[in-house]
Amino acid sequence: MELQNLNDENYHSIEQRKKYMGSSQFKDFLKCEKYALAQINGEIEEKSTDALLFGSYVDAYFSGELKQFTEKHVTELYNSRTGELKASFKGVETVIKVIENDAEMMKYLSGEHQVIMTGVIAGVDFKIKIDSYFPNKCIVDQKIMKDMNPMWIEKNNKNVKVDFIQGYRYDIQGAIYQEIVRQNTGKKLPFVLAVTTKEEFPDKALIQIDQEYLDNALAEVVEKAPRFDAIKKGLIPPNECGKCEACRKDKKVKGVKSYRKMFHPEENDEYEY
Repeated sequence: MELQNLNDENYHSIEQRKKYMGSSQFKDFLKCEKYALAQINGEIEEKSTDALLFGSYVDAYFSGELKQFTEKHVTELYNSRTGELKASFKGVETVIKVIENDAEMMKYLSGEHQVIMTGVIAGVDFKIKIDSYFPNKCIVDQKIMKDMNPMWIEKNNKNVKVDFIQGYRYDIQGAIYQEIVRQNTGKKLPFVLAVTTKEEFPDKALIQIDQEYLDNALAEVVEKAPRFDAIKKGLIPPNECGKCEACRKDKKVKGVKSYRKMFHPEENDEYEY
């Protein structure tokens, strides 16, 4: 489909965030609609944390864009006195070498890099940017993670332990990527995560998310995307999580709440003072 001037330079711009939804934006809406809207409008910018920069450094290396990336993030990456990578990024070269020394990982990361496509899901314009694309074969997204251990998330007011794919909703990302590629090519391709950890001795895995999970995730996107799009367009107000920075910024105390209701809602105590 026509990209309408969508490119590497403006892909993350406010203009394109308003025009298109992407997997990250969709997942932001799932966490907090008010926060997602604030990000779209440029009221809150995603922080360039060391963890994000670490992963982006590796992505840039394998996509052949490392020079441009390092020039853009000189002060964040390098020690101004020594000119060397800061301590937070010392392990990045190890991660790169570990990947380069694994023929199977390199095979899956050798596709067409940073391929941009657009499409429409449930009447909403979507954009994707693929790390490693193999036409007619598969879609590969590279992930650099702390580890691959199960993680705790909040779900229905309870803390539950889930695998990292569910924790970070990579099934949602895979479903969106697969559907947009299908719209552009007519091919429904497998979605594979190329995962490497930042541990002292990095772990690696190539993980194909099974089609049933992608189908379920796409159904969730189809169900919720129209509401999120209506919020972007100012047609309906966003819900608030009450905990993120966007919510805290405008938060007003509305009275005294029960300790049990705030911290143990699973006990179903509804009283307030």
